[in-house]
Amino acid sequence: MAWQERTIEQRNLLNPAFCAIAVWHLARGYSAESAALVAPATGLPLELAFVGSSIVLRGQTRDQLPRTTATSVATWVNDHPLERSAVAKGVVVLREIVREALIFGAQHGVLSLNGRRIDASDAQTKKINAYFRASSEEARDCMRQALFVGRWLCKAGAPPTVLALLGVQA
Repeated sequence: MAWQERTIEQRNLLNPAFCAIAVWHLARGYSAESAALVAPATGLPLELAFVGSSIVLRGQTRDQLPRTTATSVATWVNDHPLERSAVAKGVVVLREIVREALIFGAQHGVLSLNGRRIDASDAQTKKINAYFRASSEEARDCMRQALFVGRWLCKAGAPPTVLALLGVQA
């Protein structure tokens, strides 16, 4: 969709830069948890970038997330069936936006694609952190939750398991 044809909300909240930074945080969280579970760390599986973005970019879903990774995705899905449905729908709705964010992030050195895995570049960490220190509380919350969701999805199991739990068709 041409940039001019997008709504103001889409231009402000779902722009490629913001979404690329959300994926960067997802990848950082996933990699950190991966390193804690099995060394060496692995990057965020490509399909989980779409799932994680759907979870993080929807405020109502973000507000329903557990406080710790000790709560499994399976338990959360059981306790929040409407959010499960919203995540699955969000993956479809956000598909093109996340693809655009991945390309934007790769072009600007924020993300790197290694096969079907996404790595967060360390080169831009200072700039990203400086930007979010000056951001709104909601933007900072979104990125804090993206780190959490990355860790949480890493602990949830293999990507096909996560997709099945959340009702996402591969």
